[in-house]
Amino acid sequence: MLRNLFDVENLKKKVDAIKEELKKEKIVSESGGGMVRVEANGFGDILKLEIEEELIKEKDKSLLEDLIISAINMNKEKTKELFQKKMQEAIGFLPLNGIQDLIS
Repeated sequence: MLRNLFDVENLKKKVDAIKEELKKEKIVSESGGGMVRVEANGFGDILKLEIEEELIKEKDKSLLEDLIISAINMNKEKTKELFQKKMQEAIGFLPLNGIQDLIS
């Protein structure tokens, strides 16, 4: 079906170029007013986690866990948005469901 709509070889080249760009992207998300920062690449792989010393000293394990989860989830959403933006720029429209399988 896609073969009829697209030049599949050209689409694959564009997706490969997007994959290279996403590897280089740095997406930073914060929670707790910046007390927890998560940095990931464009694939959502966590590259860095920073926790303010004050938060650790408070010894509020539950709060710390919540803030880490929140920062990671925000980063995940930013990664999805970046992927969609790159795909739209490359192929001219938002990707269809399942097109993310092309980048795996």
